[in-house]
Amino acid sequence: MSAPPIAAPGPDAMAERLRLVRMLAGAFATGYLLVRLPQLLALGGYDEARFEPVGVLAGLESPLAPALWGALVLAAIPLGVAFSAGRRLAVTAPAFALLLLVVTTYRNSWGQVFHTENLLVLQVIVLAVALALPRPDPAFVIRLLALVTVTTYVVSGVAKLRSGAWDWVAGDTLRDQVAYDNLRKATLGAPYSPLGAWAVGHAWIFPPLAVATLAVELGAPLALVRPRWALAWVACAWTFHLGVLALMAIFFPYPLLGVAFAPLLPLERIPRWLRRRRARDPARSPLRYRSIVGPTSATTASGSGGAAAAALRRGSWFKRPPRPGPGG
Repeated sequence: MSAPPIAAPGPDAMAERLRLVRMLAGAFATGYLLVRLPQLLALGGYDEARFEPVGVLAGLESPLAPALWGALVLAAIPLGVAFSAGRRLAVTAPAFALLLLVVTTYRNSWGQVFHTENLLVLQVIVLAVALALPRPDPAFVIRLLALVTVTTYVVSGVAKLRSGAWDWVAGDTLRDQVAYDNLRKATLGAPYSPLGAWAVGHAWIFPPLAVATLAVELGAPLALVRPRWALAWVACAWTFHLGVLALMAIFFPYPLLGVAFAPLLPLERIPRWLRRRRARDPARSPLRYRSIVGPTSATTASGSGGAAAAALRRGSWFKRPPRPGPGG
């Protein structure tokens, strides 16, 4: 018997998915700024000779003043918190997206361009523009975010083909990249992948890996066709990034944590599942007292109901009531 088709989500479901995508992307971006805060602030003390502005900052003739740079980085963090929490999105969303773009671009303007933040910044920009509108269409925004995700993978696949299609398909280019990356890290004393170092000695491994990589990247548009295809592609793409981590010790947190694929996932089912779970087993719910304190418990002067009502009046929402005694 074939599996039932996955129904297209309705307007309310898409609005819930958009809310969850915003929370996840905002939380990840804010966490990124916090984790890298010392490195970001250290850019203010770099030698000016290393400054090579790129992207939207390409017009800068000299680095920003250290005080101005530090203020921009620090201002982005509370804006990210407000963006994640959904506070005054008409103002905080565009401001946070702009600062995130400036911060990540400035970080890339010191001789080394990082690609790990590209999709994150693009998705935050799309969210910011949409949420700044009076009445955004959640379904359209979700589709646009999914399109942005898919496009980044297609661009990567096309770049591989343009740099030498046959060499990629044959696995030679991939094998060279794995060998070079691990050798460089081992020489510099950085963590490298023992699995990748072992795999380089077995050339037959790389042609199927190279073909699978191109299939994931060039086949990304299939995720836009049907919800079930989207889930299958997300699983393949996530496995691809896991393979990169295993063979090259390169960690791409945004996709590996699943946030990059959030627009393609039925996140709106999670709150419904939690509500159903609480309804089936209220005893396991931290909000148990909302169902306990009612007409039935109001007439109960003793036992677990009375203890729960007393705990609620004291504000102890997340403490379990004491279990009733033998006569309770």
